[in-house]
Amino acid sequence: MNEYDDMSTGAEEVLEDVHAARAEIEAIIEELSPEQMTQATDEGGWAIKDHLIHIAEWQNRAIGIFENRTSWESLEIDEETYRSSDIDSINDIIFKRHQNRDLKSVLTEFRKSQERVVLTLEQLNEDDLERPTPAHIRDEYPRVIDLIEANFAGHDRDHVEDIRQLANEPLD
Repeated sequence: MNEYDDMSTGAEEVLEDVHAARAEIEAIIEELSPEQMTQATDEGGWAIKDHLIHIAEWQNRAIGIFENRTSWESLEIDEETYRSSDIDSINDIIFKRHQNRDLKSVLTEFRKSQERVVLTLEQLNEDDLERPTPAHIRDEYPRVIDLIEANFAGHDRDHVEDIRQLANEPLD
């Protein structure tokens, strides 16, 4: 169940929500120095830039599903590893893949993935939102709207507080 279940929501409202959720993150990071985005880390060792690339990777995964690719293909993880791993293990794979990536390229990918999200969502209509998702993710996301909420606006919002807390951490 997601926030769209109890109201008649069209594709335009979904797109507005995606823009609003991303604006929350952008408002935080636009005020930060490169040091603030790369040095302070949470208990998992993630800096703000790691949260941003994590969001981008999961957005790219969802976009890949719209492009008829599997989750493991979109995340560039072999199928066996993907199917045998829990979400934390997959997140750790993503973290390790990108942890030494420079901030500029992370920000570029973060914003590029959002552009792809918007382009993808602009092509959807209200009927598309209710369509079933591909079989390999249907247990997790029965309908397209469920996939969108979890991987776009909802996922951005899941990370807002973590990013805000890291932004307020004192630097060494």
